[in-house]
Amino acid sequence: MVLELYDVTYHGDWDVGIFPSFSGSPDMSYIGTYLDQLIGKKEFKSDSELANFLEISRQHLSRIRSDGRVLSEELCYRIAIELDINPLELFAYVRAQKSKRPEIKAVWMELHRQTKRVKASILLNSN
Repeated sequence: MVLELYDVTYHGDWDVGIFPSFSGSPDMSYIGTYLDQLIGKKEFKSDSELANFLEISRQHLSRIRSDGRVLSEELCYRIAIELDINPLELFAYVRAQKSKRPEIKAVWMELHRQTKRVKASILLNSN
């Protein structure tokens, strides 16, 4: 996988420069879409079943849904593998949430955008 590097200059507006598809601050409810996809794929009937599958408490899953910054690297990886998406996609999104500086957040969101194109099975099987 080739990842282009950019000289990032933050101009005070997320809609400028190299990030035309990204507007505003990353939305943590977006993490819920990954969780919902996993519920659908595994045919779970509730968040409780998903929490059991992920081996976390129902309360922890609720915190992840409300504030994805608490999503650990281990859970990012496990969710990504189960969904056959590139683990970097989730890692980058969570790191963007944790970043305080807008220019760093923008870099993580660009990595997130670029890695969405690569399935985990392709990434993990290419040696």
